Amino acid sequence: MRATIVILLATMALTACGKTYTDKRIRFDGEIFRGSAKAVDKKDRRAFVATAGPVSKSLEGAREAVRYEGTKYCIKWFGISDINWEIDPQAETLPIDKDKIVLNGTCAE
Repeated sequence: MRATIVILLATMALTACGKTYTDKRIRFDGEIFRGSAKAVDKKDRRAFVATAGPVSKSLEGAREAVRYEGTKYCIKWFGISDINWEIDPQAETLPIDKDKIVLNGTCAE
């Protein structure tokens, strides 16, 4: 009986080993993107800069990732998801710097 319990516990422990941090990351267009959104001025956090990339993986995925970063930022600081983008993430031409989309936005209040 003791051997059965030990084997059962060992099996459960091994099945948990297959889980990795990447399992929790959100995929856009089937790819994982690095992104962030930061305040332009910490005294007034409404204005922010959002980045996401690498664009070389997928332009469409990077578009959605940068939109996600901006939305996440506005929800964190203001509890809203409405954003006024200087350049819309769906625009035909986007500012790209070092293989990342870089967009400015303002959380709408």
